[in-house]
Amino acid sequence: MTNSLNAADPLAQLKDIHLPEPISWWPPAIGWWLSAALILTVIICVIWGYKHWQKSAYRRIAIREIDRLFGSQPTSLASDLNQLLKSVAQQSYSTLEVSRLSAREWLEFLDNSANMQAFNSGSGQILATAPYEKNPTIDNPGELKKCCIQWIRRHK
Repeated sequence: MTNSLNAADPLAQLKDIHLPEPISWWPPAIGWWLSAALILTVIICVIWGYKHWQKSAYRRIAIREIDRLFGSQPTSLASDLNQLLKSVAQQSYSTLEVSRLSAREWLEFLDNSANMQAFNSGSGQILATAPYEKNPTIDNPGELKKCCIQWIRRHK
């Protein structure tokens, strides 16, 4: 009677459900590889940016100092600018190479190191003559400030 009951009930003949194997965590799907690559790229970019920001801190300090010099309008503006530009140059170049330069050689160095023409043939010419004058006058202080800031930002 049980056989006839089993034959009459087809559901009783079904076997248990077989579950698939659990999904392995290795190898990860392509999305995880792309996410890891993106995170690694972001970390590298942040580290590089931070090092670059630290490395150029002297430039930011020098630009703030130029703003301070032009804000106070001291009588020795040209010599103070010369001194500031020399100390900035000594951060990037050999101290011996920079410290021996004066007058036209100094202006040529400034122009060549930043690929400019503002010192030899522009408003920066005052930097060559000012140390030798008693009361040098700066014809266009705004242009000189722009020239000095441009050199600080562009020198190699």
